[in-house]
Amino acid sequence: MWIGNSFMLTTSAGLMAHHLFGCWHGDKRLGDKYGEAFEEVKTRTSTMPFAAIIDGRQKLPDDFYKEFLRVPYAAVTIFTLGAYFAHPLMQAGAFYLHW
Repeated sequence: MWIGNSFMLTTSAGLMAHHLFGCWHGDKRLGDKYGEAFEEVKTRTSTMPFAAIIDGRQKLPDDFYKEFLRVPYAAVTIFTLGAYFAHPLMQAGAFYLHW
């Protein structure tokens, strides 16, 4: 079910067309620049997330999880959870501001 009006529908269709053109143009540009090497890479990859892995065209390394075990990821996760759980305190504090 579509929620919105005809302007939203037109805008969404335009945005989808813009991105489809961008994908096509990027592939064409890289194909012209790199030729057969790009075509070989294109057969091993996919624009859909994880489709190449599911199809068996690519394989995740056994230690892929190590990519996510880094300090910046931990810091962002801790900050996000802290802000989420601190929302009641922030709302209570905002009540006493009397702006």
